[in-house]
Amino acid sequence: MNQIRILFIIIIAFATACTDEDNFKTDLVGFESLELGNQSYWNGSDSSGDFSIGNKIFANSYYPDWNTWSGFAYSNIINYSYYNESAKYAAYPSGGANESSNYAIGRQFEKIFIEFEKAEEQRLVQIANCTYSALAIKYGYGYAKKFGGRDGSDPDWFKLTITGFDHANGITGSIDIFLADFRYEDDANDYILSTWQYIDLTTLGTVKRLEFELSSSDAGTPLYFCLDNLKGRIH
Repeated sequence: MNQIRILFIIIIAFATACTDEDNFKTDLVGFESLELGNQSYWNGSDSSGDFSIGNKIFANSYYPDWNTWSGFAYSNIINYSYYNESAKYAAYPSGGANESSNYAIGRQFEKIFIEFEKAEEQRLVQIANCTYSALAIKYGYGYAKKFGGRDGSDPDWFKLTITGFDHANGITGSIDIFLADFRYEDDANDYILSTWQYIDLTTLGTVKRLEFELSSSDAGTPLYFCLDNLKGRIH
C-alpha cells in the first residue's frame, strides 16, 4: 500500500509541475517552406489566391486588369537601394529576419489580414519596412513626400496598426508600430525603420483573425510592409 501511495503522490506532483506551455501547440511561420527561385517572389498572379502555412491563412487578391495585388505576397528579393519594381517585393533590412531567405510582404489596396483555422494566442512577430516605402519616404520618389520636408522639421509619420479579432468578430486589442517617425523635437531622433523589429503581440490575446492597416501623414506614401516569424499558440 505504501508503494502505491508513493507512486500516486509522484504522479500528482509531476502533473502539477507541468507548465502552462504543455497545454498549447506552438505555431511559428517563417516562410522558408515556400518554394521560390533565387531573387524571386510570388504575388498571386497565378490566381491561386490565399496561401496557408500551419494554422495561418494569408489573404491574397490579384487584379489581372491592373497587374497588381493586395494582401500578402512572399519573396526572397534582396534590394535595399533601388527604387524599382523589385523594391515592392524587398525587405529594406536586406533579406528575411534572422538571416533567413523568405519573408512576406503586405500591400494595402483592400484589407490585409490573416485568418487562423483554430483560435491562436498571439505571441511575437517580426516587422520591417519594404524597400519601396522606405526609399519613397527617404527621398520623396513618385507621389510620395520626402519625410521631414525641406528642412527636416515636418512631423511626418508612417504607421502599421495590427488589430486582433475573436470568434464573434469582436476586437481583442490593437498595436501601433511606427515604420517611420519624424515627430521628434530633435530632428536627430527622426527615423525610418531599417531593421527587423520584434513586436510583442501578447496584448491581443486569442484571435481568429489579425488585420493590418497602414497609415501615413502623407497620402502619397506607398502602403507596403514586411513580416516574418509570426508566432502563436494553438489551444
